[in-house]
Amino acid sequence: MSKIIVFSEDAFEGRTAEFKNDVRNLEEKGFNNVISSVKVIGAPWVAYYEKNFTGKQRVFEEGEYATLEDKEKFSSLRIITDDLDNPEIQLFEHINYQGRTVTLHNETNLQDIAFSDIASSHKVKGGVWVLYERISRQGDQLVSFPGEEVPSYLPLSFNDEASYVRPLLPKP
Repeated sequence: MSKIIVFSEDAFEGRTAEFKNDVRNLEEKGFNNVISSVKVIGAPWVAYYEKNFTGKQRVFEEGEYATLEDKEKFSSLRIITDDLDNPEIQLFEHINYQGRTVTLHNETNLQDIAFSDIASSHKVKGGVWVLYERISRQGDQLVSFPGEEVPSYLPLSFNDEASYVRPLLPKP
């Protein structure tokens, strides 16, 4: 059974709660903007800065996170139950799927293919993808799900930001 255990303080201290399903509004559970450390068992989770799975995002894969870089910021949680096999994302240089395009199936440093800080829209054909603001999985993240089409990163404050992308991989 997949779950996320959240804590109100660093190092798995303070108040705690365990979730096995999506939480659209952490305020209703008494955990809005207080999560400082987490443990993830099983499937990955996405934590959102705003309720109803909106705002900035951070993905947490199975493991323990004793101190969060963006602690006390999360307002909703979503478990990833999507099929992670056959990942494919198509990135576009301009909004509305215009300009140069690149199709990816694997983790990629966009600098290596001359596409860093260029993408403005994308389509996910398969898998769940994490786009990062900086190389080496650093900076702000944008998580995108199978079938999702994002015509413009402008409303997401992510335009011309992506420098690194990777699919979440299924457990062996």
